[in-house]
Amino acid sequence: MARAHVDPEAWAKKVKRRWIIGITLTSVLLVAFGTNWLLKNKILPARRNREAYARAEEALAQGNVKEAIDRFSVLWDYEDAKERAAELAGSLLPDDSLMQMARNVQLGEHISFGSWEQDGDLENGPEPISWLVLAEDDGRILLWADYVLDAVPFHDSYVDITWADCSLRTWLNETFYRGAFTEEEQVMIPMTYVENPDNSAGGTKGGEPTEDHVYILSLNELAVFARCGYIPYIYTWPTPYAASRGVETHEDWETCCWWLRTPGSQQNCVSYCAMNGNPMYSGVVNRKNYGVRPVIWLFAPGRVQAALPNT
Repeated sequence: MARAHVDPEAWAKKVKRRWIIGITLTSVLLVAFGTNWLLKNKILPARRNREAYARAEEALAQGNVKEAIDRFSVLWDYEDAKERAAELAGSLLPDDSLMQMARNVQLGEHISFGSWEQDGDLENGPEPISWLVLAEDDGRILLWADYVLDAVPFHDSYVDITWADCSLRTWLNETFYRGAFTEEEQVMIPMTYVENPDNSAGGTKGGEPTEDHVYILSLNELAVFARCGYIPYIYTWPTPYAASRGVETHEDWETCCWWLRTPGSQQNCVSYCAMNGNPMYSGVVNRKNYGVRPVIWLFAPGRVQAALPNT
């Protein structure tokens, strides 16, 4: 059979058109992707920050100083928000003693701040809470409770849940925040923008970012602090009060399990730290015998940043 004749010039034009179409489509897709990325990661966040900053100034203009502190502190790295928040916090304190304490304490040290029932004797009142100074960030320090302070389920029912909507978050930012800290101490605790990553191993969703005065560590944060030398502090014990509230302890070590805010292997489970200090992914969200180990930031303006200790 005779081979069909192919016009080289026509064939070249056809190939050229295909290349042009391919390059055009690729360019359109790249532009669309770039525009979407720019919108999502730059333009919209910048707009949200400007609007949030304006709301903070509006709260201040209306005399709502505590609300203004919270609004500015959530925007920690935006413009002069951290300086505005710290200055306003200082204006509400009767003296500089709490700020001085936060400025001078060293990473890896333990300090007392706030109070909560711990010895189990309700008649003698709450005891000072002991915290590990875990990290610092340009004018603030991160405190992590040395012990499990209470027995509270991650959520009050067995459902799919994330940190943003769980009952433990509400308990920490209402019951614990108001019960553990005086009004002056509450002023020292900035509102924090908290990211909630997915569980990379299980693929479960971490949920929306939150704004919290008090929260608990994520799986990723625990891993970072472990690499920084804080492994000896990962396993811990419940206070006598927390034990009386139902926190289960190891038969020999007397250590206990405590919640992390990262979701577990399923959306109705959550990660937690086991009695031996290892992270686990299978904590049923409404389990009542795991403990709570809060973290809070404190204002520390003028603090000179130091390296993490090699504990």
